[in-house]
Amino acid sequence: MQRKKIKMQFSDVMFRILAVFMTLLILFPFAWLILSSLKTNAEYYVQPSPFFPSDPQWDRYAYVFIDLSFYRYLVNSIFLAAACVVLNVVSSSFVAYGMARFRFKGKGIVFTVMLMTMFLPAQVSFIPQFLIFDRLEWINTYLPIIVPQLFGAAANILLVSQFMKAIPKEMDEAAMMDGCNSFAIWFRIILPQSVAVLIVVAISAFLGSWKDSMSPLIYLRDEELYTVPVSLMYFQAPDQNSYLLLLTGVVISIVPTLVVYVCLQKWMDKGIFIADLK
Repeated sequence: MQRKKIKMQFSDVMFRILAVFMTLLILFPFAWLILSSLKTNAEYYVQPSPFFPSDPQWDRYAYVFIDLSFYRYLVNSIFLAAACVVLNVVSSSFVAYGMARFRFKGKGIVFTVMLMTMFLPAQVSFIPQFLIFDRLEWINTYLPIIVPQLFGAAANILLVSQFMKAIPKEMDEAAMMDGCNSFAIWFRIILPQSVAVLIVVAISAFLGSWKDSMSPLIYLRDEELYTVPVSLMYFQAPDQNSYLLLLTGVVISIVPTLVVYVCLQKWMDKGIFIADLK
């Protein structure tokens, strides 16, 4: 018994050491990114480059954020991400409610077609979408980026519908006896119980919108409308200083995603766990 206990303690210690090592391995690139953004040109390009900057260039952050108007690109990205989150969550939950709760002719075909869209590369639809939005005179506006979110995403619909199927239908019947219609049941009964999985959808929509560089690059023309990923492309000038400005912009762009993840981590873990059980 004592030998078995010693083996368990040894395996637990080895697991903790491995976990710490993997954590440091994952965090190392982020540490290198932050420290490199604070280096001078001479420190960054010298070989071998020092890991820690001797004279941190904190003024570079103020220069990028204010003088280069990076705050404007952050506001644009936050606006688009917020719009995409709201529309994606509402539309995905609404469609998932119909797929999970109602029976109608051709439901299997609709569900199959929806799943097939998950295997269709997004680049395939860029040309026809551009032609449609150009006819609608939506180019150089946010509409081509926001409007498609009204139709939800197949992966999110599938995730939410599987979660909603596990909610007892007796609750729907009880609500109908109290005079609720289908919309009221969705809004008052189903949505409050699906908060965990909807948080997962919201985080997925936020990250998808935040890191999207292709759509803004195709549809936006004015610099005032640029998002963070597009603006970072223009930091890549051939001179040495611009590369350090790019690193600074990347560090700033990571902050909102970290804030969102830290604030919603508990809900995200819970939502993934519950969705996996269902």
